[in-house]
Amino acid sequence: MRNDGVVVIDKPSGLTSHDVVQKVKRSLGAKKVGHTGTLDPFATGVLVLGVNQGTKLIPYLDKTEKAYRGVIELGTATDTFDATGEIIDRGDAGGITSDDVRRVLETFVGEITQRPPMYSAVKVDGIRLYTLARKGVEVEVAERTVTITQVKMISYHPPCITLDVTCSPGTYIRTLAVDIGRALGTCAFLKELRRTRSGPFHIDTAHSLDEFTTLGREGWAHLIGLREAVCNMAEVSLTESDAERVSQGGPLFRDGIDTVTEGSTVKLVYEGRLLALGRVETRRKMKVNIRPFKVFHR
Repeated sequence: MRNDGVVVIDKPSGLTSHDVVQKVKRSLGAKKVGHTGTLDPFATGVLVLGVNQGTKLIPYLDKTEKAYRGVIELGTATDTFDATGEIIDRGDAGGITSDDVRRVLETFVGEITQRPPMYSAVKVDGIRLYTLARKGVEVEVAERTVTITQVKMISYHPPCITLDVTCSPGTYIRTLAVDIGRALGTCAFLKELRRTRSGPFHIDTAHSLDEFTTLGREGWAHLIGLREAVCNMAEVSLTESDAERVSQGGPLFRDGIDTVTEGSTVKLVYEGRLLALGRVETRRKMKVNIRPFKVFHR
């Protein structure tokens, strides 16, 4: 039975990402479960969970591109930027055409700056912004640069825009919704949000939370293995002597490897199993020095 790996859950609305972690942990009887890429309670879709040693992969699974389908409602603003908040403003959304929407969306493709919403988990002086927001305290939040690879209008039924967004990790779709509304000359909030992809993990292969937790201990059979979970990383196969050295944290000096670049992270595999993650420190012609920094129990 596989005891370590990753499971992809289709998070239902109304639960926090932490709620999902606890339900899966209890269902499997696992020692450790953690999640990548927090989804707000009202949002649904792809939530990638690391189980046992799979939690060691979370920092690397979390740095991947995300895709979402969202619904923006024009002409109304809320304090949380989404449908869970209190209405704080109304605006005129009349006269906005589909061509207007397409033209504005094009201006958001590429590198843009965003200011995280007050109702978010970003910390300022060690305190979560949502904690301050609930106390009515507002602070200056630094802008951050994110990348929007694609933003495409799926439909426009005034006052609602349905769109697909592909973006870098750390992008706030709620903020994007408000900024799009502002660019259209009105206010807006994010009415619905569904994550459809996180890196290589797609909604089509995600498990319903109810169905997965119903499986109980049988859910172990549905985990994605450690090696498969980091399928986007270059792979280096190890000999027995290599594996012994890497298991002790020793460096790997090899030649004949032309698939890795200096500074990149690679997976080190022995007999079909992920033994470690390594960083390519130096590369001189065909000779490569790889130092393991995350070793998995054999």
